[in-house]
Order: sequence, then C-alpha cells, then structure tokens
Amino acid sequence: MKTIGIVCELNPLHSGHKYLLDMARKRFNADYVVLVMSGDYTQRGVPSIVSKEIRTRMALMAGADAVFELPVQYATASAEYFASGAVSLLNSLGCVDHILFGTENGDIEEIQKIASILNDEPDEYKKELQKWLKRGLNFASARDAALKKLITIGNSTTLIGSNNILGIEYCRALMESKSRITPITIKREGADYNSDELTGTYASASAIRRLLENNTTNALGGSNNINSESKTDSYPDQNIYPNSHQDTTTYPDDTYRSILKDYIPEDILTLLLSQKAYNRLDNYSDYLHYKLLSERSEGFTSYADIHRDLSDKIIKFLPKYTTISEFTDLLKSKDLTYTRIQRSLLHILLGIKQDTLDSLKQEKYPVYLRLLGFRKESSPLLAVIRESSSTPVISRMSDAFKIEDKKQKELLDQDVLASDIYHLIIPDPKNEYQKPVTIL
Repeated sequence: MKTIGIVCELNPLHSGHKYLLDMARKRFNADYVVLVMSGDYTQRGVPSIVSKEIRTRMALMAGADAVFELPVQYATASAEYFASGAVSLLNSLGCVDHILFGTENGDIEEIQKIASILNDEPDEYKKELQKWLKRGLNFASARDAALKKLITIGNSTTLIGSNNILGIEYCRALMESKSRITPITIKREGADYNSDELTGTYASASAIRRLLENNTTNALGGSNNINSESKTDSYPDQNIYPNSHQDTTTYPDDTYRSILKDYIPEDILTLLLSQKAYNRLDNYSDYLHYKLLSERSEGFTSYADIHRDLSDKIIKFLPKYTTISEFTDLLKSKDLTYTRIQRSLLHILLGIKQDTLDSLKQEKYPVYLRLLGFRKESSPLLAVIRESSSTPVISRMSDAFKIEDKKQKELLDQDVLASDIYHLIIPDPKNEYQKPVTIL
C-alpha cells in the first residue's frame, strides 16, 4: 500500500490543488492520499475564507482519502514551524511513504541539497553567512547569498519562491526527525502563489479569495463592482462597514460561476458558492482592537513573532487603529513584511505565545491526530492508521479524553478556542464537540 501525504490550506480548493491530488495517483502511483490541512486559519495570518468543515468536504470531493487538521499553532506560524508540525503529523500516522508538494523549480535534488546545508551548517556556509550579515543584509538575504556561494542553483526562484521555501523546510523537517518519509515534488503550474490576478490555466487561491472577499472586478483588471448594475440591499458593498461584524457579504451565484468556472472544479465551485458568507481578517477588527487596548500597558512581546520594536510600533500607532488591514499598513516597513505583521496580529487575537512555540520546538513538535473527514472506500487506510499511529486518532471530539499527553491536550484546547473565535463571525449551531467527522 503506497500512501502519499500532502500539506495544504485549500483556501479555497482550486484546479491547481486538484492537479496535485491527481498527480499523486497518476504520476506517483499512490493508493491513498492523506491531507494535513490547516484548520480555520492560515499561514498568511488570516481566517480561512470558509470553514475547515467546508474545505474538508472540498478535499474529499477532489479525491483525498482522509483529511487531518494541522494544529493552529503550526498552521499560523512561520515556515519552519508550519513545515515541522506538518511533517510531525505525517510521521505520527505511521503509514505515509512520501510527502508531495509543488515547487517553483520542480527539482527535488536541489531542494534537498539546500535543506541539507541549512541543517548541517558547514563552516564554509557559516563564514559566508556572517560575511553578508556584517554587510547589512537581513538574515534571509544573507542566507540566500551564502547558499549561492556554496552551490550552483539552477533556478533563480529557488530561494525566494513561496512553495520552494516550504519545500526546503519540509525536507529539513524530514532530516531533523529522521523520518522514513521521502519527499517528492512537481513543478508548480499556473499563476504565482501570491498572484492577485485570475490568469492562466491554474489561478492562485489569492486571486480567487480577492474576488470573493472584495466583491470587485479588480482581480480581473477592472475597478468596478461586479454587481454594480444589480446591487441590492442583499449584497452590500463590504466597504460600507469597515469595522463591523456585518462585513460578511453574500454573493450571487451566477456572476461568480461565470468568472470562476475555469479555475475551480464544477462541483466544488457549487459548494463554494452555496456559502452565505466569506470570512476575512477585517471582520475581527473590533475584537483585536479591544485586545490591543486592554494589553498595551504590558506590551506584546510575549506573543509569537513579535519582537520589542514591533511591540513598540503597535503601541505607538494604536491611536490610529481603524481596521486590521489598515493597521497592518501602518506597521509595515522594509524589515517587516505585510504577511509577517498580519501573522503577528493574528497571534495576539488567538493568544498564541512565543514561549509555547519554543516549547513545541524543544519537544520535537508534538501533535494530536484529529480526523476531519474521509471517504467511505478509504476505510482500509483508516484501519492501518489506527493500528500504526503513535497517538490516538480523534474522529469525534468526545474521544478527546483519549489524549493523555499534556502538550497534545494543550494543542487541542487552543484549536477549540481558535475555532470558537472563528465562528464569532461565521456562526455555526454546533460547537467543536458536536461536529461529526465528514464522510463521503
């Protein structure tokens, strides 16, 4: 039995994701494909556009056999923690043979060579790194310059492509954990990961989210409202309520279907368009504002990814706070990217502390196994996982008592809290302990 694991966010699932799932079977002959998926929040530091339950159903519709939740501490962290947490979860399943990911260069040997240097840190690399740091480069740029001195890198995007960066971290995590899982990759096709334009055969999830969230044609190159001729009170412009919890616009199905039909599989598009609202970070602006005001006297350095300078800037600019996105723009600088700040602010909102991440790293990235969904015909895979996994599989939250490890229990509790916060905006009549596993 050949099992391939894929780490994903599916925010939302599009044809590029479907292509990756298909290649797992067609090119790499997988009998089963297991997904490790972020829950209700993503590495960009934003809530998922639709809930993890909807995205789990999308994954199963696209061909995944089983979906497990990546704990929120890892899902919202930097590449090292994100990749290490995901690999730890795949290791814990006990039956995964390969991890498959897309990369900009499509060269697994080059990715592994870089990962090996970063893990081993040979003297030549350390000397080059220090040389470039002394010349004033930030760490990421200095590291890239040092690597280019040590090895010939065939593709100029290898060290800067978003997918390559994660691929390198997956390989580092596999080496660090002495995993039996071997990495495989395919070249990413279509639009760039960060592209905001709906172009090419495979559009990016970023462009799709932008279209759905902002209710404009900007993603298509225009500037007018999509519904400019037919806008009614049922479809308010989201800009009317920049700070309001009402900022959850609903959308007319036919308009978006005509735009997105080439980029999202038809059945999954139908599911996506059936949702009453699409979530976004600015919906939590009031909640974050309250937390920032109530904790400003203490500062924010205890939270993950926040150093003293950023904490001081948050306090300095707090009187100008309006929305999370506008506040992020105020805080952004040459040394602090928009995504980094966004992620830091989300950590404050969710209460994720740096010492928690440090502790998780020290303890080799513990995980618990929460099964979000599976296909009926994949029951043999679940039987193997339950037999071979190093930690209990939680398919119903009523089984949470099976978790005895303190760290695993803390991970679970943080996920429950994060989900409760998510559903302050997108209400769900069932709480985490009442939700059944999704079965197709």
